[in-house]
Amino acid sequence: MTANELRGEIALRLGRKSYVLRPSHEAIVAFEAETGCGSIVLARAADDRSLSLAQAAAIAAECIRAQGRAVGDTMLAAVDDTRIGEMIAEAGLLTVLRPIARMLYLSVTGGVTASGEVKAMPNPVETIPGVARRGSRRRL
Repeated sequence: MTANELRGEIALRLGRKSYVLRPSHEAIVAFEAETGCGSIVLARAADDRSLSLAQAAAIAAECIRAQGRAVGDTMLAAVDDTRIGEMIAEAGLLTVLRPIARMLYLSVTGGVTASGEVKAMPNPVETIPGVARRGSRRRL
């Protein structure tokens, strides 16, 4: 199965298989509850490489299960946190933090819908009143 980044999915390579991380609302609520940390804290930890193995496993497993539910794959929908953690340890925690951080970034910046699909983002300059557009002579 291939990740479709236009839908907010991020690929995570564990062993010989590539898994799809889908940051659905259900998955986010579940991994926040399991880790005891909010998404912003987890995103920062993933970005600065201080996310624990247990946290990475919880996040990855919940997002893999969300993908399994979305595509009707009962095996993926039932992946085990412990096994995912073992696979992360075998792959090396540092190697999996980049895709996890990317997925978390999308979820905390509002870049994905509740079902885990990427939203079209407006041009922020055009949406902020009083901010000059590129090429404009108006000063702030």
